[in-house]
Amino acid sequence: MNTLIDLVQVYGLWIIFLITLFQSVGLPLPAFAVLIFTAAVTPAHAADVFLLLMTATFGSLIGDMILYFAGKRLGTSILGKLCRISLSPDSCVKSSGDIFERYGPPSLTVLKFVPGLSTLAPVVAGVYRMRMLAFITYSLIAAALYSSIAITLGLVFRHEIGSLIAALTAFGKLGVLIIVISFGIYLLVKWLQRYRLIRQFKTDRVTVDDLLGLMQERSGHIIFDARPADQRSRNGFIPGSIPISDHNLMEIANLYAAYDEIIVYCSCPNELTAAKYAQKLRKTGLKRIRPLLGGVDEWAKSGGKIAFSS
Repeated sequence: MNTLIDLVQVYGLWIIFLITLFQSVGLPLPAFAVLIFTAAVTPAHAADVFLLLMTATFGSLIGDMILYFAGKRLGTSILGKLCRISLSPDSCVKSSGDIFERYGPPSLTVLKFVPGLSTLAPVVAGVYRMRMLAFITYSLIAAALYSSIAITLGLVFRHEIGSLIAALTAFGKLGVLIIVISFGIYLLVKWLQRYRLIRQFKTDRVTVDDLLGLMQERSGHIIFDARPADQRSRNGFIPGSIPISDHNLMEIANLYAAYDEIIVYCSCPNELTAAKYAQKLRKTGLKRIRPLLGGVDEWAKSGGKIAFSS
Protein backbone atom coordinates (compact mmCIF):
# COMPACT_ATOMS: atom_id res chain seq x y z
CA MET A 1 0.00 0.00 0.00
CA ASN A 2 2.91 2.39 0.73
CA THR A 3 4.11 1.83 -2.81
CA LEU A 4 0.64 2.66 -4.11
CA ILE A 5 0.57 5.88 -2.07
CA ASP A 6 4.03 6.82 -3.34
CA LEU A 7 2.89 6.27 -6.93
CA VAL A 8 -0.18 8.45 -6.39
CA GLN A 9 1.86 11.22 -4.80
CA VAL A 10 4.47 11.18 -7.59
CA TYR A 11 2.30 10.46 -10.64
CA GLY A 12 -1.08 11.42 -9.19
CA LEU A 13 -1.90 14.16 -11.72
CA TRP A 14 -1.12 11.93 -14.69
CA ILE A 15 -3.14 9.10 -13.16
CA ILE A 16 -6.10 11.41 -12.54
CA PHE A 17 -5.94 12.94 -16.01
CA LEU A 18 -5.87 9.55 -17.74
CA ILE A 19 -8.48 7.86 -15.58
CA THR A 20 -10.99 10.74 -15.89
CA LEU A 21 -10.34 10.90 -19.64
CA PHE A 22 -10.78 7.15 -20.14
CA GLN A 23 -13.88 7.00 -17.94
CA SER A 24 -15.42 9.87 -19.91
CA VAL A 25 -15.01 7.98 -23.20
CA GLY A 26 -16.78 4.92 -21.79
CA LEU A 27 -14.31 2.66 -19.99
CA PRO A 28 -15.74 1.29 -16.69
CA LEU A 29 -13.18 2.93 -14.38
CA PRO A 30 -13.85 4.16 -10.80
CA ALA A 31 -12.62 7.73 -11.39
CA PHE A 32 -14.73 9.15 -8.54
CA ALA A 33 -13.23 6.75 -6.00
CA VAL A 34 -9.70 7.33 -7.31
CA LEU A 35 -10.22 11.09 -7.01
CA ILE A 36 -11.31 10.68 -3.38
CA PHE A 37 -8.28 8.53 -2.62
CA THR A 38 -5.88 10.90 -4.40
CA ALA A 39 -7.29 13.94 -2.59
CA ALA A 40 -6.92 12.14 0.74
CA VAL A 41 -3.19 11.43 0.25
CA THR A 42 -2.40 14.78 -1.43
CA PRO A 43 -0.97 17.53 0.80
CA ALA A 44 -3.83 19.84 1.79
CA HIS A 45 -2.28 22.95 0.24
CA ALA A 46 -4.51 25.23 -1.83
CA ALA A 47 -2.19 25.08 -4.86
CA ASP A 48 -2.04 21.26 -4.84
CA VAL A 49 -5.81 20.91 -4.45
CA PHE A 50 -6.46 23.46 -7.23
CA LEU A 51 -4.05 21.65 -9.57
CA LEU A 52 -5.77 18.34 -8.81
CA LEU A 53 -9.18 19.91 -9.53
CA MET A 54 -8.03 21.41 -12.84
CA THR A 55 -6.42 18.15 -13.96
CA ALA A 56 -9.54 16.10 -13.24
CA THR A 57 -11.84 18.70 -14.78
CA PHE A 58 -9.95 19.00 -18.05
CA GLY A 59 -9.37 15.25 -18.33
CA SER A 60 -13.12 14.74 -18.08
CA LEU A 61 -13.90 17.65 -20.42
CA ILE A 62 -11.52 16.40 -23.12
CA GLY A 63 -13.11 12.96 -22.98
CA ASP A 64 -16.58 14.51 -23.30
CA MET A 65 -15.48 16.60 -26.28
CA ILE A 66 -14.08 13.52 -28.06
CA LEU A 67 -17.49 11.86 -27.72
CA TYR A 68 -19.33 15.05 -28.72
CA PHE A 69 -17.43 15.31 -32.01
CA ALA A 70 -17.79 11.55 -32.58
CA GLY A 71 -21.57 11.88 -32.19
CA LYS A 72 -21.63 14.90 -34.47
CA ARG A 73 -19.60 13.18 -37.16
CA LEU A 74 -20.74 9.54 -36.94
CA GLY A 75 -24.32 9.97 -35.75
CA THR A 76 -26.16 7.18 -33.99
CA SER A 77 -23.70 4.48 -35.12
CA ILE A 78 -21.26 5.48 -32.37
CA LEU A 79 -23.98 4.87 -29.76
CA GLY A 80 -23.94 1.17 -30.56
CA LYS A 81 -20.22 0.87 -29.89
CA LEU A 82 -20.53 2.68 -26.55
CA CYS A 83 -23.48 0.54 -25.46
CA ARG A 84 -21.38 -2.56 -26.07
CA ILE A 85 -18.59 -1.50 -23.65
CA SER A 86 -20.91 0.01 -21.06
CA LEU A 87 -21.58 -2.16 -17.99
CA SER A 88 -24.79 -0.45 -16.95
CA PRO A 89 -28.05 -2.08 -18.09
CA ASP A 90 -29.69 1.35 -18.14
CA SER A 91 -27.10 2.97 -20.33
CA CYS A 92 -28.89 2.94 -23.66
CA VAL A 93 -29.74 6.17 -25.44
CA LYS A 94 -33.40 6.12 -24.38
CA SER A 95 -32.92 7.81 -20.99
CA SER A 96 -30.38 10.41 -22.07
CA GLY A 97 -32.48 11.29 -25.12
CA ASP A 98 -35.58 11.76 -22.98
CA ILE A 99 -33.71 13.99 -20.51
CA PHE A 100 -32.20 16.13 -23.28
CA GLU A 101 -35.58 16.56 -24.89
CA ARG A 102 -37.10 17.69 -21.59
CA TYR A 103 -34.35 19.86 -20.05
CA GLY A 104 -31.94 20.77 -22.86
CA PRO A 105 -28.19 21.52 -22.45
CA PRO A 106 -28.33 22.18 -18.64
CA SER A 107 -29.14 18.48 -18.16
CA LEU A 108 -25.46 17.73 -18.90
CA THR A 109 -24.65 18.85 -15.34
CA VAL A 110 -26.96 16.18 -13.93
CA LEU A 111 -26.19 13.37 -16.39
CA LYS A 112 -22.52 13.55 -15.39
CA PHE A 113 -23.45 11.82 -12.14
CA VAL A 114 -25.51 9.01 -13.72
CA PRO A 115 -23.48 5.87 -14.56
CA GLY A 116 -23.78 5.00 -18.25
CA LEU A 117 -25.66 8.15 -19.17
CA SER A 118 -22.59 10.25 -18.34
CA THR A 119 -20.86 8.57 -21.28
CA LEU A 120 -23.80 8.65 -23.69
CA ALA A 121 -24.82 12.26 -22.96
CA PRO A 122 -21.95 13.91 -24.93
CA VAL A 123 -22.60 11.61 -27.90
CA VAL A 124 -26.33 12.37 -27.88
CA ALA A 125 -25.47 16.09 -27.63
CA GLY A 126 -23.37 15.69 -30.80
CA VAL A 127 -26.06 13.68 -32.58
CA TYR A 128 -28.64 16.34 -31.66
CA ARG A 129 -26.25 19.04 -32.96
CA MET A 130 -26.15 20.94 -29.67
CA ARG A 131 -24.26 24.23 -30.08
CA MET A 132 -20.59 23.75 -29.26
CA LEU A 133 -20.41 26.73 -26.88
CA ALA A 134 -23.40 25.46 -24.89
CA PHE A 135 -21.93 21.97 -24.77
CA ILE A 136 -18.50 23.13 -23.59
CA THR A 137 -20.02 25.48 -20.99
CA TYR A 138 -22.27 22.89 -19.35
CA SER A 139 -19.76 20.06 -19.71
CA LEU A 140 -17.13 22.21 -18.00
CA ILE A 141 -19.54 22.99 -15.16
CA ALA A 142 -20.43 19.30 -14.86
CA ALA A 143 -16.79 18.15 -14.85
CA ALA A 144 -15.78 20.80 -12.29
CA LEU A 145 -18.72 19.94 -10.03
CA TYR A 146 -18.09 16.19 -10.31
CA SER A 147 -14.39 16.61 -9.50
CA SER A 148 -15.02 19.12 -6.71
CA ILE A 149 -17.38 16.78 -4.86
CA ALA A 150 -14.94 13.86 -5.04
CA ILE A 151 -11.98 15.98 -3.97
CA THR A 152 -13.98 17.56 -1.12
CA LEU A 153 -14.95 14.12 0.17
CA GLY A 154 -11.30 13.06 0.05
CA LEU A 155 -10.20 16.13 2.01
CA VAL A 156 -12.99 15.93 4.58
CA PHE A 157 -12.47 12.24 5.26
CA ARG A 158 -8.70 12.16 4.79
CA HIS A 159 -8.10 10.91 8.36
CA GLU A 160 -10.66 8.10 8.01
CA ILE A 161 -9.23 7.15 4.63
CA GLY A 162 -5.75 7.28 6.15
CA SER A 163 -6.87 4.84 8.86
CA LEU A 164 -8.28 2.52 6.21
CA ILE A 165 -5.03 2.72 4.24
CA ALA A 166 -3.07 1.96 7.42
CA ALA A 167 -5.26 -1.08 8.08
CA LEU A 168 -4.77 -2.34 4.52
CA THR A 169 -1.04 -1.64 4.76
CA ALA A 170 -0.89 -3.90 7.81
CA PHE A 171 -2.09 -6.72 5.58
CA GLY A 172 0.66 -5.99 3.04
CA LYS A 173 0.04 -7.68 -0.31
CA LEU A 174 -3.25 -9.00 1.05
CA GLY A 175 -4.48 -5.39 1.36
CA VAL A 176 -3.78 -4.72 -2.31
CA LEU A 177 -5.44 -8.02 -3.19
CA ILE A 178 -8.58 -6.98 -1.27
CA ILE A 179 -8.81 -3.77 -3.34
CA VAL A 180 -8.30 -5.64 -6.62
CA ILE A 181 -10.88 -8.30 -5.71
CA SER A 182 -13.41 -5.65 -4.63
CA PHE A 183 -13.08 -3.86 -7.98
CA GLY A 184 -13.33 -7.18 -9.79
CA ILE A 185 -16.54 -8.04 -7.91
CA TYR A 186 -18.00 -4.63 -8.85
CA LEU A 187 -17.29 -5.25 -12.55
CA LEU A 188 -18.65 -8.79 -12.34
CA VAL A 189 -21.92 -7.68 -10.70
CA LYS A 190 -22.51 -4.98 -13.34
CA TRP A 191 -21.75 -7.42 -16.15
CA LEU A 192 -24.06 -10.09 -14.68
CA GLN A 193 -26.91 -7.57 -14.41
CA ARG A 194 -26.57 -6.78 -18.10
CA TYR A 195 -26.05 -10.42 -19.11
CA ARG A 196 -29.16 -11.64 -17.23
CA LEU A 197 -31.39 -9.08 -18.92
CA ILE A 198 -30.00 -9.84 -22.40
CA ARG A 199 -30.17 -13.61 -21.91
CA GLN A 200 -33.75 -13.46 -20.66
CA PHE A 201 -34.94 -12.27 -24.09
CA LYS A 202 -32.09 -13.65 -26.24
CA THR A 203 -33.95 -16.77 -27.28
CA ASP A 204 -37.22 -14.93 -27.87
CA ARG A 205 -36.53 -12.43 -30.63
CA VAL A 206 -38.54 -11.68 -33.74
CA THR A 207 -36.53 -11.21 -36.94
CA VAL A 208 -37.22 -8.62 -39.62
CA ASP A 209 -38.50 -11.38 -41.93
CA ASP A 210 -40.85 -12.60 -39.20
CA LEU A 211 -42.19 -9.08 -38.70
CA LEU A 212 -42.69 -8.57 -42.43
CA GLY A 213 -44.64 -11.82 -42.49
CA LEU A 214 -46.85 -10.68 -39.62
CA MET A 215 -47.51 -7.37 -41.37
CA GLN A 216 -48.42 -9.09 -44.66
CA GLU A 217 -50.74 -11.52 -42.89
CA ARG A 218 -52.33 -8.64 -40.97
CA SER A 219 -52.30 -10.85 -37.91
CA GLY A 220 -53.19 -9.58 -34.46
CA HIS A 221 -49.90 -7.84 -33.78
CA ILE A 222 -48.89 -4.39 -32.52
CA ILE A 223 -45.47 -2.69 -32.77
CA PHE A 224 -44.02 -0.36 -30.13
CA ASP A 225 -41.15 2.10 -30.65
CA ALA A 226 -39.01 2.36 -27.48
CA ARG A 227 -36.71 5.13 -28.76
CA PRO A 228 -36.81 8.77 -27.60
CA ALA A 229 -39.39 10.96 -29.34
CA ASP A 230 -36.63 13.06 -30.93
CA GLN A 231 -35.07 10.01 -32.59
CA ARG A 232 -38.48 8.93 -33.86
CA SER A 233 -39.17 12.28 -35.50
CA ARG A 234 -35.60 12.76 -36.74
CA ASN A 235 -34.81 9.26 -38.04
CA GLY A 236 -38.28 7.96 -38.84
CA PHE A 237 -40.07 4.85 -37.59
CA ILE A 238 -41.47 1.51 -38.66
CA PRO A 239 -44.90 2.14 -40.22
CA GLY A 240 -47.74 1.56 -37.76
CA SER A 241 -45.50 1.55 -34.69
CA ILE A 242 -46.61 3.34 -31.54
CA PRO A 243 -44.18 5.23 -29.25
CA ILE A 244 -43.82 3.75 -25.78
CA SER A 245 -42.28 5.32 -22.66
CA ASP A 246 -42.55 5.06 -18.89
CA HIS A 247 -45.20 7.79 -19.02
CA ASN A 248 -47.69 5.85 -21.16
CA LEU A 249 -46.72 2.29 -20.17
CA MET A 250 -49.84 1.47 -18.16
CA GLU A 251 -52.11 3.10 -20.73
CA ILE A 252 -50.55 0.99 -23.47
CA ALA A 253 -50.82 -2.17 -21.35
CA ASN A 254 -54.57 -1.56 -20.93
CA LEU A 255 -55.26 -0.56 -24.55
CA TYR A 256 -53.38 -3.38 -26.28
CA ALA A 257 -53.83 -6.30 -23.89
CA ALA A 258 -55.94 -8.20 -26.43
CA TYR A 259 -53.21 -8.37 -29.11
CA ASP A 260 -51.72 -11.80 -29.81
CA GLU A 261 -48.23 -10.55 -30.70
CA ILE A 262 -46.45 -7.51 -29.29
CA ILE A 263 -43.19 -6.36 -30.93
CA VAL A 264 -40.89 -3.78 -29.30
CA TYR A 265 -37.92 -2.20 -31.08
CA CYS A 266 -35.18 0.32 -30.31
CA SER A 267 -31.78 1.26 -31.77
CA CYS A 268 -29.52 -0.30 -29.12
CA PRO A 269 -27.07 -3.21 -29.32
CA ASN A 270 -28.67 -6.44 -28.03
CA GLU A 271 -32.03 -4.62 -28.17
CA LEU A 272 -31.45 -3.66 -24.53
CA THR A 273 -34.06 -0.90 -24.28
CA ALA A 274 -36.62 -3.02 -26.13
CA ALA A 275 -35.88 -5.92 -23.77
CA LYS A 276 -36.37 -3.66 -20.76
CA TYR A 277 -39.78 -2.52 -22.00
CA ALA A 278 -40.72 -6.09 -22.86
CA GLN A 279 -39.87 -6.98 -19.26
CA LYS A 280 -41.99 -4.11 -17.92
CA LEU A 281 -44.94 -5.04 -20.14
CA ARG A 282 -44.78 -8.64 -18.98
CA LYS A 283 -45.05 -7.43 -15.39
CA THR A 284 -48.36 -5.74 -16.30
CA GLY A 285 -49.77 -9.11 -17.37
CA LEU A 286 -49.12 -9.06 -21.14
CA LYS A 287 -47.77 -12.32 -22.49
CA ARG A 288 -46.45 -12.60 -26.05
CA ILE A 289 -43.86 -9.79 -26.18
CA ARG A 290 -40.71 -9.97 -28.30
CA PRO A 291 -37.96 -7.44 -29.10
CA LEU A 292 -37.10 -6.94 -32.78
CA LEU A 293 -33.70 -8.48 -33.52
CA GLY A 294 -31.34 -5.72 -34.68
CA GLY A 295 -33.95 -3.04 -34.00
CA VAL A 296 -34.89 -0.31 -36.45
CA ASP A 297 -31.36 -0.29 -37.92
CA GLU A 298 -31.70 -3.92 -39.06
CA TRP A 299 -35.20 -3.14 -40.36
CA ALA A 300 -33.87 -0.29 -42.54
CA LYS A 301 -30.83 -2.32 -43.64
CA SER A 302 -33.13 -5.13 -44.80
CA GLY A 303 -35.08 -2.72 -47.00
CA GLY A 304 -38.00 -2.16 -44.62
CA LYS A 305 -39.96 1.05 -45.15
CA ILE A 306 -39.26 3.97 -42.83
CA ALA A 307 -42.10 6.41 -42.19
CA PHE A 308 -41.95 10.02 -41.03
CA SER A 309 -44.55 12.09 -39.23
CA SER A 310 -46.20 14.59 -41.57
